[in-house]
Amino acid sequence: MVLGHGHRKNSLGSVRSSLDGQEHSDEDETVVSSEQGNVLTHIISQLRPGADLSRVTLPTFILEPRSMLERITNFMAHPDTLLSLPTIDDPIQRFVAVTKFYLSGWHIKPPGVKKPLNPILGETFTGYWDYADGTRGYYISEQTSHHPPKSSYFFMAPEHHIRIDGTLKPRSKFLGNSVGSFMEGIAVMRFLNRNER
Repeated sequence: MVLGHGHRKNSLGSVRSSLDGQEHSDEDETVVSSEQGNVLTHIISQLRPGADLSRVTLPTFILEPRSMLERITNFMAHPDTLLSLPTIDDPIQRFVAVTKFYLSGWHIKPPGVKKPLNPILGETFTGYWDYADGTRGYYISEQTSHHPPKSSYFFMAPEHHIRIDGTLKPRSKFLGNSVGSFMEGIAVMRFLNRNER
């Protein structure tokens, strides 16, 4: 089964208006000092609508304190929806379960709305998950292109016969009074016990 990463995140302005009436935590807001505000005002004054933000150097106080390579792991945050997929015999139910797994990773967000750090070319991130049944899932990602930025990743849970290979190409643009963030790419999920993808 092939999963596409074609999700567009709303601009900051749209997020705020869609959250009216809901409670906000202090983690969702960043207080900017006057010195930091001057830096942001200077950056914004140089932007034009449609500008590619991947070429703009941003101050660290507005960045998420982790790399895009680590942020991709949000998709693996719900092993309860992932590990049972190869055991589902009905192809329609398996398709629904894969969709549920894919969508479960989109709800995770960092405190506030922040851009992750840009990995450098050749940078890698590795990790693993210990599951309740005593098995383990393994993950490795690498920054395979700098301009345009492109991250490739591999996940495997061998005892559960699951393999995922993917590539993400994040893009962001200044839209005049907001910022658009776009995630493009593809993920290929394989169930090794079924010879399916």
